[in-house]
Amino acid sequence: MCLGIPAQLVDRDTGHPDLAAVDMGGVTRVINMGLLDEPLGPGDWVLVHMGFALSAMTADEARDALDALGAEREAEDAEAAGLEARIR
Repeated sequence: MCLGIPAQLVDRDTGHPDLAAVDMGGVTRVINMGLLDEPLGPGDWVLVHMGFALSAMTADEARDALDALGAEREAEDAEAAGLEARIR
């Protein structure tokens, strides 16, 4: 299974036309935008996998994806806590 993470573009001025800085969960990362056909700028959202922007997203799509990822993490944390409680 592949996992794409929503990220918001922060800066396109990285010294290379295919690279851009994004905010991914509060962390700034440089990603490759070379696979996208449309020009995007600061404030736009992209779906990132392995350091490459795969597609543009709307803010609503990004929020929905981030909410789903948060729910998945909460479920995993609850399962881990349950397993740990049974071990003790």
